[in-house]
Amino acid sequence: MLPPKTHARETSEVSPTIQVLLVRFEALFQPPHSLLPARDTDHHIHLLPPSAPVNVRLYRYSHFQKHEIELQVDLMLQKGLIQPSTSLFSSPVLLVRKHDGSWHFCVDYRALNVVRVKDRFPIPTIDELLDELRGAHCF
Repeated sequence: MLPPKTHARETSEVSPTIQVLLVRFEALFQPPHSLLPARDTDHHIHLLPPSAPVNVRLYRYSHFQKHEIELQVDLMLQKGLIQPSTSLFSSPVLLVRKHDGSWHFCVDYRALNVVRVKDRFPIPTIDELLDELRGAHCF
């Protein structure tokens, strides 16, 4: 995995007001250094009945990509960002080229998305949003 973007590069493209906030709350914008702590409520992905666990075969990778995937997985394991799993679920990974020529590690969850229960949260209309913001000075 590559080091995170430099703070100077990220802030050079935003307004000075936002830069002040980014510097003031810099600790909130740091990449994770471990798995998330245990929470009172765990996230669950609900499947449509009668769905079996999704187990998709790996994609075919070139030797170079396979080596890069193994390097990134090893690095994430060492950093404690991921942990070994014995889950019945499996989704393939792929590498996507970044603008700087490095690789971004992605997981293809399309097969899982097909069998999951969709969350339905209607998006409010712009009129409703403007009504709620009437008289507000900060957003």
